[in-house]
Amino acid sequence: MPNVIRRELCLAHAQGARFEWKLYGHDQPTCLGPALQEAGLIAGDRETVLALDIHQLPENVKDGLAAALPTVRASITQLADYARISRDSGRRNVEVERAQLAETMTADTDRLQVHIVYVDGVPVSGGRLHLDHPSAAAELAGGRTIPAQRQRGHFTRTVFSRIAAAIEAGAETLWVDALPTSAPILTKLGFQPVTWTQPYVAEGATDSR
Repeated sequence: MPNVIRRELCLAHAQGARFEWKLYGHDQPTCLGPALQEAGLIAGDRETVLALDIHQLPENVKDGLAAALPTVRASITQLADYARISRDSGRRNVEVERAQLAETMTADTDRLQVHIVYVDGVPVSGGRLHLDHPSAAAELAGGRTIPAQRQRGHFTRTVFSRIAAAIEAGAETLWVDALPTSAPILTKLGFQPVTWTQPYVAEGATDSR
């Protein structure tokens, strides 16, 4: 196993790529986590992998979709507002992430959406929706709210808007890797736990989740 990890690290380094190894609860061998740390990778927070069957939405989600206030689907220019939310939330490497998102949106406008909540013209919360049309799957990622606006329903608002967008895009299953702070909110909206995941990253990797 150490040789496999070392080979992957060398390949990423040679290509100048960000390296992250996503460990899942069902992965084998069970010693993989310690082996990744011994190779110098830094363990991130463990997250719960949740899934939502879009064809069987709970009634509270249907009601929420009908009543939720609209969010803004960001243009490439408005990624600056998402970056502002990230910066105010204490994220690192914000401009690197912004450039990566802009590149993805430019290459394929149907693959990535960024939804933003504004309060009095100020961006306060946002999240991403990644779409994989061939598999009819979609993923929520990058949910974040500035500290002064937390506990006010803004995150839930972005979840509803992204569920609606996933439905419009023809997705059948919606996935999310949820931190302990967001998992309770998502499970109340019908997301079901499937397994857990934990990122192991090389030092200096971009925090873009």
